[in-house]
Amino acid sequence: MIPRAIRMILWVLSWLPGFILRFIANLIHIVVFLVLQYRSEVIENNIRRSFPELSEDKRRDIASRFFQHFSELFMEMIIFLRLKPKQDSKRIRFSDPEMINRALEQKKNIIIIAGHYGNWEWNLLPMVASGYRVFAVYKPQSSDLADQLMKRIRHKPGIELVSMKDTLRVISRELKEKNSPFALLLVSDQTPARGDIRFWTPFLNQDTAFFTGGEKLAKKFGFPVFYADQIKQKFATYLVRTIQIYDGQSASGEGDITREFVKHLEESIRREPYLWLWSHRRWKYRREELPLQA
Repeated sequence: MIPRAIRMILWVLSWLPGFILRFIANLIHIVVFLVLQYRSEVIENNIRRSFPELSEDKRRDIASRFFQHFSELFMEMIIFLRLKPKQDSKRIRFSDPEMINRALEQKKNIIIIAGHYGNWEWNLLPMVASGYRVFAVYKPQSSDLADQLMKRIRHKPGIELVSMKDTLRVISRELKEKNSPFALLLVSDQTPARGDIRFWTPFLNQDTAFFTGGEKLAKKFGFPVFYADQIKQKFATYLVRTIQIYDGQSASGEGDITREFVKHLEESIRREPYLWLWSHRRWKYRREELPLQA
């Protein structure tokens, strides 16, 4: 249970004017990244391995801009508490809503797949605003307080959080009960656990392991898959461009849907590198070290 004092502090912060929240984000930037140098070695190494063709100055610029963006994400997470999908559409909206609207009109259940790019948490909002019910798949936090905080921040009418292990059960329940159409939201660029690695593909200049759960669900149930590409316009303001990567019916080779997602994610990152989560220990494992899972 989240202490009442923490809930009150977060609620008050969520209503502060944008310029004050940006000021707080700047303080976080200074203290956490410039003074404490949070994961600076991981960040710099990830960028260097991903962009060996860039000069040291350009790589430092990506890291600096990432630090600022990541600091702003903390404040945007707090703003999320008070946002109402249909009333606050100016904060984040689809640049091309026709594709999603057409799928809803056809009463199709769909998968929205994204990476840790831009403000991935906010992808929930335009989906709910479009009329879809949203199942947001997440990995429970090891800390009970952190887990409760994330649930509290993400909670909105029309959104149900689903732990990774319960995803198949929830989909089966929805199909059996013939409920109204839903969108399953997956953030799929996490590092799989060592024993779960079964798929590798080139990504940002290096062989990289990816989850293939989204692809398996799409093929099993015939769900169309859309990639969510974000464009950051300014602090706490985003556009989401949706790209269909699978129609739910066509024959598809093993790994094709996952590779298509990876291709589009890399295009997004190369366009605006600072918007990706460089602090994540993304390349903990190497393919040659895991021959049985290759």
